[in-house]
Amino acid sequence: MHKYAGKRTILSAALLGALSLAAAHAQQAQGDPLYRYQWHLMNYGQAVLADTRPAFAIDMGIDDLHTYNIRGKNVVVAVVDDGLEIAHPDLAANVVPNGSWNFVDDSHDPTPTDPGDAHGTAVGGIIAAVGWNGIGVRGVAPSARLKGFNFLNAPDQDLAQTYSWWAGPEAQDVQVSNNSWGFTVPMLSRPISENEIAASEQPMSAMRGGLGMIYVKAAGNDFSNVPYRGRNLCVDAIRRVGTGCSQSIWENDNNLFNMMTIAAVNAAGRRSSYSTPGASLWVSGLGGEYGHQAVYSNAVNPLNFDPAIVTTDRAGCVNGYNNDNDVDRDSPDNERRNALDSSLSAIDNTCNYTGRMNGTSAATPNVAGVVALLLQANPKLTYRDVKYILATTARRVDPNQAAITDANGTVLSPGWTVNAAGRAFSNWYGFGLVDATLAVTRANNFKTLGPLLNSGWQPVALAAPVPIGNAAAPARATIRLGNGVRNIEAVQIGMATDYVHGGDALGAVASPLMVTLISPRGTRAYVLPGRAGYIGQGSALTIPLAAVNGFLDEPGDGDWTLEVADVGLAAGAASAGNLTSFKIRVLGH
Repeated sequence: MHKYAGKRTILSAALLGALSLAAAHAQQAQGDPLYRYQWHLMNYGQAVLADTRPAFAIDMGIDDLHTYNIRGKNVVVAVVDDGLEIAHPDLAANVVPNGSWNFVDDSHDPTPTDPGDAHGTAVGGIIAAVGWNGIGVRGVAPSARLKGFNFLNAPDQDLAQTYSWWAGPEAQDVQVSNNSWGFTVPMLSRPISENEIAASEQPMSAMRGGLGMIYVKAAGNDFSNVPYRGRNLCVDAIRRVGTGCSQSIWENDNNLFNMMTIAAVNAAGRRSSYSTPGASLWVSGLGGEYGHQAVYSNAVNPLNFDPAIVTTDRAGCVNGYNNDNDVDRDSPDNERRNALDSSLSAIDNTCNYTGRMNGTSAATPNVAGVVALLLQANPKLTYRDVKYILATTARRVDPNQAAITDANGTVLSPGWTVNAAGRAFSNWYGFGLVDATLAVTRANNFKTLGPLLNSGWQPVALAAPVPIGNAAAPARATIRLGNGVRNIEAVQIGMATDYVHGGDALGAVASPLMVTLISPRGTRAYVLPGRAGYIGQGSALTIPLAAVNGFLDEPGDGDWTLEVADVGLAAGAASAGNLTSFKIRVLGH
């Protein structure tokens, strides 16, 4: 944190002499009236659309990149979402003509017909709203080109996902794929075969002429709430412990080798209240909280009054998040939540923008925009290079994140863990908050990573099911690998048990099982924290696919050990289930 603040002062001084940060911000803001509220781009602790101010220097580290014309020029970013309003006044100049696709009407215009579908337009503005055009906001990569795919409204989402990711003609020149979506479903991860994994990872790697498209995806917003049919599937026991009502590993796409799964950080530099944790996180972006102001909002949760993200909304006052449909000029209970809302706004009365975008849906396009800056700086970067650069230049926010323990002192979920290669990882933040300036600096002269080494899927031959004991006597399975990986880039596992844990009527479970993976150098990664949530009453706990990212840069050869413990089991009590299978795959160079 202090190093970053110092870096910012040095860069600003080099470019702008003795000007203060506030004056530098004023210069940067020229031409984009709402830029001053975009703390996620440049943050000196200014007043924003909230009742609290952002903590100084908690931003994406854009610093002077825009001034040096690092703006994402010639980089094409796909918004795979509910659509994209391609005629929006602050997006149109950056939209690729006839480059998008609408799966509903088979046209090149993915503008939603439902007035409430504004999500993709907000995402697109975070990435590449036009800069210095005299209106509205600015994107992280304000010169990047945008394409929209309304995948979420497609009649067949599986086909639409394939089309948007690699198969469709409009996807062929896409360099960055933004996926601010996820699925909350009342079940465990669906089974996925090794062939299915390869069927996704191989074409993803082949894009960009073999350099690989860069895919970023939202981790989820289910830390304390798993909504389903009007109720919260998260049981009180999980919320009390604080390990997370869901985990990022439960969605198979989050675990693909090509994917960067993105967590959200708020304006205080800590985990956004909703951000789904997990072993498959890669890095974090800024998602903020809810962006209310008390003069307009009667919300009771203090987090409602912390800053959200300011970005484009559907144009006009009848569509999108910011509209006049529910505004009663004389009622204190109207739908305005901050000073930008509605045509009554003295800041901007067009309703073309919102100050209440949040979620890992907002964090993800912040990272996608930074990737566009990297690819402008060095178009030859592979997808592996980009992942590595972002991970190794990310900032360790919330450095004092505490481990979660139970009454017996058992660590259910760690805070930051430093692996044997010196890389810090957190199941809340991945490798940390993306820093654009450091990443672009690294990208400029980056020597591409060596050829990819892949151990392939290696199963452990268990002579018999292994009883799952308590934390002092977990079930263990060990396998020795030796394919010469000197620097790990990713580890994936699959495992299964016959342990069936009950839940409520819809299957919400506070699992007593804790799954950890131990590397040959002794680093312990928490695949599934103890007392974490999953959905699946009557189903044995299985993890078909999980990315376990905390081993970056460690050597991959040697003994890998999986441990499964029942943290609710009393000493000496009989096991309620067994570990029945374990397999592992290590990739690196």
